[in-house]
Amino acid sequence: MAPTSKPRFRLSWEGNGYEGEVSAGAAGIIATLFAFSHLSFRYDSDELAEGYGRLYDYATDHPEAREIFRAID
Repeated sequence: MAPTSKPRFRLSWEGNGYEGEVSAGAAGIIATLFAFSHLSFRYDSDELAEGYGRLYDYATDHPEAREIFRAID
């Protein structure tokens, strides 16, 4: 999932102090990782944990990996 309304997004997360600008693709990865994480704490589901792990692995090769991991840390 990635937003299509504009090519770049300014994000901030009070929970970890992150502020930065990322592409729509990176914003989608960040939002989806947060969603997988949140849902995996709420529901006991191997699929959620596996989805998080696969997307996390995919993000390691993304051109904006550094920003993605700063955002979700």
